[in-house]
Amino acid sequence: MNSRWLLLAVGVLLAAAGRAELRLTRINPADEPITVDGFVEERLWFDIEPVTDFRCLEPDTLTSGEHLTELRLAYDDRGLYVGVIMQQPPETLVKRLSGRDSFSTNRDSFSITLDTSGEGRYGFWFGINLGDALMDGTVLPERKYLNDWDGPWLGRTQTIANGWSAEMFIPWNAVSMPATGGIRQMGIYTSRKVAYKDERWGWPALPRTQPRFMSALERIEMREVAPRQQYNIYPFAAVSYDGIDAEMRYRTGADLFWRPSTNFQVTATLNPDFGNVESDDVVINLSAVEVFFPDKRPFFLEGQDVFIASPRADTRGRGVGNRGAPYTMVNSRRIGGTPRVPVVADDVDIPDRELIQFVDLLGAAKATGQVGRLRYGVLGAFEDGVKLDATIAGAPVNLHQDGSTYGVARLLYEDNSSGAYRGLGFLSTAVLHPDGNALAQGIDAHYLSPEGRLKVDGQAITSAVDGADSERGYGGFLDFEYTYRQGLTQRLGLEYFDEHVDINDLGFLQRNDHYRVRSALLWTRSNLGWARQNQFDVRGFYQKSVTQSLMNGGGIFVSDRLALNDLSQLTARLSYFPRQYDDLNSFGNGTFEIEPRWDVSLRWRSDQTKVLQFGLGTGFRNEDLGTSSHHFWGQLVWRPNDRFATSLTLRYDDRSSWLLHQDDDLFATFDAEQWLPNFALEYFISARQQLRMSMQWVGVRARESGFYWIPEQPGALLPAGKPTGSGARSSYNFSVSQYTFQARYRWEFAPLSDVFLVYTRQANLGAALGTDSFSDVFDNGWHEPLADVLVFKIRYRFDS
Repeated sequence: MNSRWLLLAVGVLLAAAGRAELRLTRINPADEPITVDGFVEERLWFDIEPVTDFRCLEPDTLTSGEHLTELRLAYDDRGLYVGVIMQQPPETLVKRLSGRDSFSTNRDSFSITLDTSGEGRYGFWFGINLGDALMDGTVLPERKYLNDWDGPWLGRTQTIANGWSAEMFIPWNAVSMPATGGIRQMGIYTSRKVAYKDERWGWPALPRTQPRFMSALERIEMREVAPRQQYNIYPFAAVSYDGIDAEMRYRTGADLFWRPSTNFQVTATLNPDFGNVESDDVVINLSAVEVFFPDKRPFFLEGQDVFIASPRADTRGRGVGNRGAPYTMVNSRRIGGTPRVPVVADDVDIPDRELIQFVDLLGAAKATGQVGRLRYGVLGAFEDGVKLDATIAGAPVNLHQDGSTYGVARLLYEDNSSGAYRGLGFLSTAVLHPDGNALAQGIDAHYLSPEGRLKVDGQAITSAVDGADSERGYGGFLDFEYTYRQGLTQRLGLEYFDEHVDINDLGFLQRNDHYRVRSALLWTRSNLGWARQNQFDVRGFYQKSVTQSLMNGGGIFVSDRLALNDLSQLTARLSYFPRQYDDLNSFGNGTFEIEPRWDVSLRWRSDQTKVLQFGLGTGFRNEDLGTSSHHFWGQLVWRPNDRFATSLTLRYDDRSSWLLHQDDDLFATFDAEQWLPNFALEYFISARQQLRMSMQWVGVRARESGFYWIPEQPGALLPAGKPTGSGARSSYNFSVSQYTFQARYRWEFAPLSDVFLVYTRQANLGAALGTDSFSDVFDNGWHEPLADVLVFKIRYRFDS
């Protein structure tokens, strides 16, 4: 038997048999206080026996780490102390500063995960990078890491003669945990990233290629850990100048956090300010399918894990160019988002600038907690009304649109007393508005077998929305995941949504009216000799309309990601979409057939630890009518030192016969060029002070090439001549210029206390195309912005 499999088998057997709890050293800081400065030099550290058995988890060879790691843990009634000495040649250290929770940079780091529930139900993780940049978040079964939580903990690092060291202090009153007696048990996992080898070493040895994680953490035992009542108040003040309206605006408010016990927390926000310190990715969407953007607002991210009803509802990392859109009943981005479009007469014109403004929130409150095996959460939010500046036949007029009231209630029962994890949850949402209410309820169920091989998640949803189609809708899905052996996993998903289900007033579901079967096989192999690791992924789905009984989605997708020995990466993807029907992109004007399509791409990235990094890629795809389009991709990153970094990513698309809906039952095709540059520059005065400038732009120049009618019955589009006569356009050529430019200074002058100075400029300009060059397209968008705002904001944390 391969030694790697033997090591894993021994580890799994030990976990299954149950390890004795690791008794931590309880200390009295009054005798010799620990100064969290990164130097692991206090005498009491060396009275503690270190943990040194760190194994290589990425790639998953499970061999002992090449360099010694010494981990020491201690605690008192205030919190957990972590001291770690990580040996390696000093010339190999990779120190790179970044903002909080930045994962895209390869550098030396250390992290610790705590199962504070003691039973594998929920926990928290904390990470620190060489140079003091912090990372933290929450974790749910079995390995669902979220970075949406920021806690008031301390961490520092230092470079030492034989490597580097780190110290961390995690207050007990910063995390949730169940009520218990004198003895408290938790689970623990630690890992160390060795950047110059692009490896992760961990204790205990729990690689991602095996199914168990939360249920297999090392058990630790402590006594008399019962945090006292705690409150935090975060008042803020913001001043902004709107360059378009030439108007100064002032805003004050506060966030409040109260934890009267270890297993209950109340959070509230009054007159919150949610805008202009973070910007979304730029994406041009001319289809009928909504693009998902994740929430970045601290109040809604804090404690949101209890509202995640399934892995599909995990919104972390989803969105443009990532893991696709979620299936979630709670998409907090809807709250305080753009206003509802009022129903107006044909001669009323509401500018786009009015419809993209954020609705002000009067306030919001949230309570989360645990009683025995039952976890719960409730959320309420109240929007203010919004004034819309419009015109009627060219004359200015003010319109008023009411805000919405939102409510969410969640119950989740969890049990793992028999070794298997079982969960049963209920989720209810309500959106109340004078124009109509939207209600939704869901029941979710979860199962994880004792050895972790079989995982099952499912949710059934029903909705009722006031309006023209007020019939109650039903839908749901069931997902299975089975691990055959380490590194080989099979997934199967079944879903059904009728034409009436609609959860998008508060949730997110890209489409209804379908049933779908999807499957995926992921095979990961490590230590191949000629390569460090290879991930082979084969997946596919078949989707059919419920109402029309036509195939309206489906494809086969093959990808292979190869990590080479020189730390570069090569990724190849091949996708095939068979002939199918499109019932969405006609915007309600009919169903039409699209041709079989191929999509092929190849990308290579150089070693991400080097000062200069490169990336190159190319690919082609078939458009909906079978014509071929091509794209080219490139990336350049320069990091001359640990404080400065600049990057440029550039993509160029050459599209032939790009099919777009025009009016009613008319489609047109376009020969188009598209540029997508993304530039960023960062400088860190320290790990707590950052200067950042970024620019994302998408520019399109498209010229008409053909016209088609939608058939009365589902079938191929019907070729047509260019429309003529009354109301017809002389030219359908168009250009688009959409960008976000942001310059930001941030200073975290105390834990979770910040000063921001941010300038943001955004545009989304579509226009008829004459002889414009791309420089003209960009210049037109730059001089006609939708947003041009300078913001100064200060936020300070007061605690008990």
